[in-house]
Amino acid sequence: MEKKPTTPTGFGKHPSEKLQQVFSQKPYQIQCPEKAEIIFLGLDANWDKNIERDKSYFEETINYLSNGIKYWKDNGIHTPMLKDTYKGGGRRYHTQFRKLGFLPKDAEKICFLELLSICTYGSSTTNMTMFMDMLKSPENKKHLETIRKIFESENNVICIPKGVKRVIDRLGGGFNLRRKNVIIHTHFSGSVSDKELHNLGDKLRK
Repeated sequence: MEKKPTTPTGFGKHPSEKLQQVFSQKPYQIQCPEKAEIIFLGLDANWDKNIERDKSYFEETINYLSNGIKYWKDNGIHTPMLKDTYKGGGRRYHTQFRKLGFLPKDAEKICFLELLSICTYGSSTTNMTMFMDMLKSPENKKHLETIRKIFESENNVICIPKGVKRVIDRLGGGFNLRRKNVIIHTHFSGSVSDKELHNLGDKLRK
């Protein structure tokens, strides 16, 4: 008997309606990209699939997404993913990010911006076909147009992991990667060294 193809279940649109609702109003984290001095461009805003099971932590996450600048200044950490109670992915990325040396007083300067305008769970790299379909969907078109406009500005620095650059190359068109303020670096979740992180941090803070 011929086996039916199976669909990977390790990645997808996050099931939390509240999470999606809040993120759709501000599809970025901390400062809005138009005002930020430094933008860290990623693939998707990825959270623990069962994030709502801990009501206190979930409410904290909603508060963070609603006002990331205030959250950073009030809590001394730039994301609730760094809390011990968080069980999903993304923790290593943000642990490594801290080595850049930014402080709560820098909150107004920093933006985490994603290519995808919805929240996800799991790892997009486990199903790039699904991820690219989401990325090229009509629902994400306006978001990508906004990012392309940001690339036209010279008023900010855009930090792009090598893997994200490969996805941008697949999208094609409109992303000015040759502008002087684009920095391509090793992904913070990957095999980035402390030396690279410290050097990048020194460069950005100057």
